[in-house]
Amino acid sequence: MTITEQSRHVMHQRLEEVLGSEEAATLMEHLPPVGWADVATRRDLDHLSAIQSRDIELLGTRLRLEMADLGGALRSEMADLRVEVHHSLQANLRWTIGAMVTLQTVLFAAIKLL
Repeated sequence: MTITEQSRHVMHQRLEEVLGSEEAATLMEHLPPVGWADVATRRDLDHLSAIQSRDIELLGTRLRLEMADLGGALRSEMADLRVEVHHSLQANLRWTIGAMVTLQTVLFAAIKLL
């Protein structure tokens, strides 16, 4: 049987007839707001707590694994970046030295022509 607000109201009216208004209100205050099947027990709460603890631990483990993967990927990307920067610097240095040698050669040739 499902407990509805209508059935609770009817019970409250009958209790008022038998016990009186104040006693009926006191008794109704001690009833749960829904059916007894919907009230959580300590065992239900302990079970839920255990499930939540397990879920939190699993999430923590997943997070640690993800962070380790990200750390490894970051180290790999940084190593690649270092290699790329090193090659770029070497290429720029070679170009700069080549340009300087060319400019010196042109400058010496211009001085000799004067």
